[in-house]
Amino acid sequence: MVTRTFSQARGARSVQRRAATAASHRGVGVEIDDGVPDYLRAQLERTLEIDDPEALIATMVAVERQRPGAESDAFQTCIIRRLRGDSAGAACRRKIWIWTRLCSSRPEVQARQLACALLDAFWKDHRKDVERLTLNLARDEEHEVRLYAASTMARIIRSNFRAYFRYMRLWSRHADPSVRRQVIIATVAVADAAHPEWAKPLLDLLEPHMSDRDPYIRRNLGPFALGQGMLRVYPEETLERFERWLPSMDEIVRWNLGMAFATPVIPVDRERTLLILKSLASDGRRFVWGAAAAALQNLLRADPTEMLPVLKEWQKEPELRVAISTAFSRSVR
Repeated sequence: MVTRTFSQARGARSVQRRAATAASHRGVGVEIDDGVPDYLRAQLERTLEIDDPEALIATMVAVERQRPGAESDAFQTCIIRRLRGDSAGAACRRKIWIWTRLCSSRPEVQARQLACALLDAFWKDHRKDVERLTLNLARDEEHEVRLYAASTMARIIRSNFRAYFRYMRLWSRHADPSVRRQVIIATVAVADAAHPEWAKPLLDLLEPHMSDRDPYIRRNLGPFALGQGMLRVYPEETLERFERWLPSMDEIVRWNLGMAFATPVIPVDRERTLLILKSLASDGRRFVWGAAAAALQNLLRADPTEMLPVLKEWQKEPELRVAISTAFSRSVR
């Protein structure tokens, strides 16, 4: 069977930006001084010399107000790297842990983000406290803090998948949908092509959420965790699981399957993908065929030479006509 890759340059750039951000949160691939002007590095050193977390928080807030965007992001990354490095030494470790706990309950968003970025460094020493604080931050009122908490979860699991994945399963069953959503997001950062053995447990973790009707969960499962996560990193294993889920008549399950293919970068087997989408496009429920139409529109824009003849042929079938017409109308906007 021939395998083809559907891709979009615009989506690829977006994924690369997210990958760079994920890399910085994992502590790899980004230089400490990248994008940080000398005067900001000097300011950081002066602030750390004061040895007061309140001064550090105030500096972070001031830099973000005065230099919003890339400079403040780079400055925050620089602080994270510096404190994580300091936490490796016995002399500073207790102090950084105290600072981390303080930041986790501060009103400043930057402080709570910093806490998320440091918590996993103390997992082995303070597991119960780190778990409690991480789950609290996963329910934070600020969207960006919740995303940082998802990154914290991912770093914990990646540090020792075999030993710690049981915690991820436990968090995925949390009563609060916000925590469950952060776990779903975290799977994207955990997934790693260098570890194919992680595919099954990650897909097993996501499976119970396939029928979850909470829109907070759904919007991050099909399009993000499945599409940009599992399908991109583990295409073969994920397609096999999709084929197993396809006979379900639950509209949420089928919507998630369709939306997984509506993501920008989809390195998957063309023939198997089209078989799945054809089944979804023939579903009489607008909710399901609409997801299939979004996926077909994505594939049509990515590879019109291959897809146009296929969709024109499908359009002749009455049960597919509405979904295909919708895909065509969206693709020309």
